[in-house]
Amino acid sequence: MTTRIDLIANVHVMKTGGQTMCDILRQSFPGRHCDIQVKGVATADDLRFARRFYPRLRSIAGHGVVPLSNLAEACDSIRFFAFLRDPVERCVSHYQYRRNKDETSDFEPWLEKFANYQVRFLSRTHTQPDPWAVPPDADRAIEAIERHVGFVGLQERFDESLVMLRRWADDRELDIEYRSRNVAAKSTIRKQLLGDPRIVELIRAHHAEDEKLYRYVRETVYPRQVAQYGAGLADDVAALRAKLPAPQRRMVARALASVKRGLVYKPLARRRG
Repeated sequence: MTTRIDLIANVHVMKTGGQTMCDILRQSFPGRHCDIQVKGVATADDLRFARRFYPRLRSIAGHGVVPLSNLAEACDSIRFFAFLRDPVERCVSHYQYRRNKDETSDFEPWLEKFANYQVRFLSRTHTQPDPWAVPPDADRAIEAIERHVGFVGLQERFDESLVMLRRWADDRELDIEYRSRNVAAKSTIRKQLLGDPRIVELIRAHHAEDEKLYRYVRETVYPRQVAQYGAGLADDVAALRAKLPAPQRRMVARALASVKRGLVYKPLARRRG
């Protein structure tokens, strides 16, 4: 019988600080963290497959990791956490990232496709993995957060969120000192979009459900987490910032984990897909 596991799972919403968060998990749990490689939503079978390569798995992350999947069937307990971001800022950052990669669409057609991204992302299930087939319903996403996500950070308050995340995770190995990852070298596109009032209003119109979700998290969930943390939060945030940007740590262990991830796990996981 295979030993079951306890996991923390990062729900990696695009352009919410996810690459930096993945790097934090990799440095904290080298050889015991897996960026789940799937085309759609990660399932319990995907997690079982990953454990063949990571038998002491402690954390997972990825765009396929969502709270309404059946991942819990493959472990004793799984605790989800996510970061969200102001919908307008997240949208323009997402588009700039895609344009810097390979996107050729003009902004407005692209916006139609990726409207209410955060709500749809969080509402996916393992039986309906396509986020764009999910109706944008903020209430459904809020319910998913309240029932299944143990901690929600805000990208705009990243350092403070990390400090609270560390206490929530309750794992002394979680090393939240970081160096920012996947930061755009140029922000020309972002500035052009945000500098056009018509475009900003158009973005807001296409993210009404995202705005409802974000407002609920910002005004209800996040203050609740701050209150639960209690006194000393500001001092702990200041202590973290005094150590940033952090030096690279565990370089040998991370290099070995990177080799396994890139040359063994990911190629075989892609074949399964």
